[in-house]
Amino acid sequence: MMTIWQHVPFENEAAIGEWARMHGITYCIIRCWENDPLEADDLLVVLGGSMSAYDDIGFIKDETEFLRKRIEAGGKVFGICLGAQLLASAMGSRVYSSNIREAGWRNIELLPHPLTDSLNKTQCVFHWHGDTFDLPNDALQIARNDAFENQAFATEDGRIIATQFHFETTAESMEKLLNADGEYLCYDSVYVSDPQTIRQGISNISKSNQTLFALLDAWVKS
Repeated sequence: MMTIWQHVPFENEAAIGEWARMHGITYCIIRCWENDPLEADDLLVVLGGSMSAYDDIGFIKDETEFLRKRIEAGGKVFGICLGAQLLASAMGSRVYSSNIREAGWRNIELLPHPLTDSLNKTQCVFHWHGDTFDLPNDALQIARNDAFENQAFATEDGRIIATQFHFETTAESMEKLLNADGEYLCYDSVYVSDPQTIRQGISNISKSNQTLFALLDAWVKS
């Protein structure tokens, strides 16, 4: 069983749902913005959202505390974007605005870790973020690029994975995000693409999803 925490209606599980169906894994969705009671099965995925990990929001505070206890208990968590920032906060690291934004299809460099050893070291992935975090003490950096030094981290045993970027993006989820949150692109940053350029990056989706599936496979086995 897998539990997925969703923070906004327009950012859903996307390709993670496809991976789950391929492996016969059932999952439930917790709609955090509707204050659904927090719970977690053996596998917990924490998705992105338009809020920040440091916002004074009740369910954000509750999630951070839940994650802190789950990590201490040895549970598995895969955090994406806001989910990654919540994990960093739960592990005692500072989460803060970078004062820049990165949005669109851009390359990352994967760094050595058992989770990444079989993967191509350069990946073109989908970004939609402006906050960042300090690397937690109990984690290893596993990705970076020219915009953000800390693009992803994982614990040494692979139980915890956190990515600022979106390996799970599909054509459908990308279009939902552009339609619902397109104003996010109205920002003066060399790392922000326009909607047309983002849509032209659709050819990156298949490889990005395959990398996600490989990471999820390794995460389950960790």
